[in-house]
Amino acid sequence: MQLKQVELAAQILLCLAVGQTLGAHIPCQEPSDAELQSMLSRHLAPGVGLLAPTEAVLPGQALKSCPVNVSQTSSRLQDVSTSPWAYRVNEDPRRYPRRMVEAYCLCEGCLIDQKEDRSVRSEPFYQEVPVLQKSGQCEAGQYVYQPSLLQVAQFCICSFP
Repeated sequence: MQLKQVELAAQILLCLAVGQTLGAHIPCQEPSDAELQSMLSRHLAPGVGLLAPTEAVLPGQALKSCPVNVSQTSSRLQDVSTSPWAYRVNEDPRRYPRRMVEAYCLCEGCLIDQKEDRSVRSEPFYQEVPVLQKSGQCEAGQYVYQPSLLQVAQFCICSFP
């Protein structure tokens, strides 16, 4: 009789241990960059890429300020514009792509006749860019990313108030 009770107790303990193992939480993993790129490319029009790659645009190490006048020697559009701009990196670990380059205006006004004219405004020009946002849900052991549109400043323009 005692042997049967010991066997029964052992079987119950074994069932509990197996049940806990089967119900153990499997940690959710990030999809690979290749998988995320493939998901994102499904939301882009054929032949259309994202913004300029971060390697093609050199963001400043520090925020720049409004120049005294328009550069006459630079070959970069952002330097010769009457509404000059610079680039910075926008980083978000819950988004793909995680790093994006965005423009910011260097002046409040626009550079006219070798000085800043504040009767016109320097404003960023935005473009909607498809991105993937991490949802926090986990399916088949991977985090789920949802398509979304993000407004990203591309350059700056002069506008009249």
